Amino acid sequence: MSPVEGVRMHEYGQEIEADRPEDHVLYDTENFIREAASIAIRAQQLKEQGWQPDLVYSHTGWGTGAFLHDIFPDARFIKYCEWFHNNSPASNEFLHRDPPFESRIMTSLMNMPVLADLVRADLMIAPTEWQRQQFPPHIRRGIEIAPDGIDTDLFKPAPDASFRLAGGRIFSVGDRVVTYVARGADPFRGFRQFIEALTILQARDPHVEAIVVGDKSVYYGRGVGTEDHFGEVMAASGIDAARTHFTGTLPYADYRRVLQVSAAHVYLTVPFVLSWSALEALSTGCAVVGSDTAPVREFVTHAENGLLADFFSPEKIADQIEAALAGGTKIEMIRRNARQTILDRWSAVGAIARHEALVSNLIVS
Repeated sequence: MSPVEGVRMHEYGQEIEADRPEDHVLYDTENFIREAASIAIRAQQLKEQGWQPDLVYSHTGWGTGAFLHDIFPDARFIKYCEWFHNNSPASNEFLHRDPPFESRIMTSLMNMPVLADLVRADLMIAPTEWQRQQFPPHIRRGIEIAPDGIDTDLFKPAPDASFRLAGGRIFSVGDRVVTYVARGADPFRGFRQFIEALTILQARDPHVEAIVVGDKSVYYGRGVGTEDHFGEVMAASGIDAARTHFTGTLPYADYRRVLQVSAAHVYLTVPFVLSWSALEALSTGCAVVGSDTAPVREFVTHAENGLLADFFSPEKIADQIEAALAGGTKIEMIRRNARQTILDRWSAVGAIARHEALVSNLIVS
């Protein structure tokens, strides 16, 4: 069954078998070729059934669209440019400075699928300026900004919202509850810094509660696929377990309610792709406490529509959370401005209009 009404979904798999072990230096490069060839085989089957696309969208990160031009030479190709890996302290080396040269080579190899996919692009798009800036200048100049968009009618403030924990405890708007949302317990998303900041905050304030949404795994960088980071951070933490509620992953409706009851929403990230949850929190009118890193600064200006703190300073993060919890007219203004930022720049309505305009220009060109 298709997840979207009116859209047909066709799955592809490993039509071409792997012949290298996963720890081989060329495994990921070969995997890109297998993926691109697999989807090309599936596309050829569709072509033989009489299907011919006018437009082909593909995500460049895994290079899966690299061979589709060979199947559909008359189509126009739109490439989604999510990320280009750079060996610099302002990007991939933010957490671990001066890595061995072998690590840098492996990072550069991760760009091969991206470059192979972009070679035959008719239109390149990136959702944010920060992501566009990661690409080399000669590629960057051709990338258009096209936001993914946020459903601002879904993610909006709700004065009467409440969220019920699995154990029955209910949180409502006005409670002193700090929220944190991430796919997992990721170093990339400042999980350690958040837990350390929460430890400081709970020692200062005996009434602060926290809701932590996400599982225990690492999804980016070192330790990916394990729960080791979660275990290490929690073993060293001094948080009050009775006031810290780990929900695991949540259904969308429950996740939205968490944002709506939040008194202070913490979003931390290294210089990487900004999470949709950060933008959904802004749309919901959360008092966002964000890391003072480039992807966050593109959307959050300190003391205007959010609060920023040094990614590496749990003490400063705790200070800003405390300021958000204090409320008052300044924080209410910040909440209103947060939502207005998304209404002005990242609403789904505006995003769709932007995509339609770009596609229209592509078709007539």
